[in-house]
Amino acid sequence: MGEHIEIEGGVVRLLRHGSQDRMVVDREVPLTGFLQALRASADGFRRLPLLPIGTRFLLDRGSDLCVAVEQPPQVRHFTWRAGGPGEPTQDYALAFPYVLYLVLFHREAFEEMRIYYRPAPLASDTDPLYLSNLWNVSAADTPLARCRACLQGRPPFGDLTLAGQVQSVIEFFWGTGFNPAIDDSCFQRAARRDNRIATLEGWEMASQHDPLFPLDVGWEPLGMSLREAAEGLMKWRGTPGPIEEATDLANTIYRV
Repeated sequence: MGEHIEIEGGVVRLLRHGSQDRMVVDREVPLTGFLQALRASADGFRRLPLLPIGTRFLLDRGSDLCVAVEQPPQVRHFTWRAGGPGEPTQDYALAFPYVLYLVLFHREAFEEMRIYYRPAPLASDTDPLYLSNLWNVSAADTPLARCRACLQGRPPFGDLTLAGQVQSVIEFFWGTGFNPAIDDSCFQRAARRDNRIATLEGWEMASQHDPLFPLDVGWEPLGMSLREAAEGLMKWRGTPGPIEEATDLANTIYRV
């Protein structure tokens, strides 16, 4: 006599033949738990690559991977260019709070990066995120653009590992300097919230006085937690949602 698996809604049941050849429920488990166990034990599922330093969270779904990298408060040195190429530049040393990079990959190839602030280190994936005050990060209210880092001119990363791609894209972001190219930047939006970050000169002066002052700034809430932001990024890309009901499993079968 064989065993049968029945999936109904969010429940998986193992059925066996009982007395009078009737099928009885031997065990009942949640569909999500069943799928996690199946993935952990089955051959052929991809293994996660080596993750970059500072990784605090990841969302792995199908061919897509969303990695959150956190960096602690620090004073950063960078270049500001008010005009176009060839225009004079000026160097600043500015203090920053916790910076969180949310990096999206498809088949381990870099797709895009979004940047947020935090006044404290992450303790949970439900912790809220805040808008930064960076020039080359969009503050537009549209889901496709908000907090998206401008990486124009970045070199190809195809020959790097996933960890190498994250390191390279973060270094590129900070290393190429900043300019007023984005009309609706996070800097413009945040400058109205605190006089200490209203200008570059004021920001640098406040940084010299207290390198940890950004932890006390009332940064603008994003209105989403870390997990919600990662889920939103996956949704934007068209990544299939998690399998929680039998209908989700059926839809997956149609996509195979």
